[in-house]
Amino acid sequence: MRDDASTPVQEKTVGRAAFLGGLLAFSSLVALSVIGVGHSRSLEGSANAQYWIVVALTAAVLAAAAAGLARTSARSSAGEAARRIGVALAGLWLAVFLWEAVAIGSGAFAGPFEIGWALTR
Repeated sequence: MRDDASTPVQEKTVGRAAFLGGLLAFSSLVALSVIGVGHSRSLEGSANAQYWIVVALTAAVLAAAAAGLARTSARSSAGEAARRIGVALAGLWLAVFLWEAVAIGSGAFAGPFEIGWALTR
């Protein structure tokens, strides 16, 4: 039977990387929900303070999870590869989320989802 003091640091790191990866995945789903709510006709172009607060909080959680994941190492080479890909995709997703949220809230320009939708038609 092992106690917590004898637990190697590597095992704790793997747990932290897994937690941050899960937090990143969950906050990405929340970000998609924020974008979906933003596309309601009552909000497009005239977002209120509540919308901007939710956007700021969601972006902060995404950025914190991505930064934490970037500073954490994984135990296996496959985990390390997944962590690196996750950090890169998180940075890209954060930029797309902010671009789309500002485009929806201000109504001044097209967001990436609108551009993608127009290109598929």
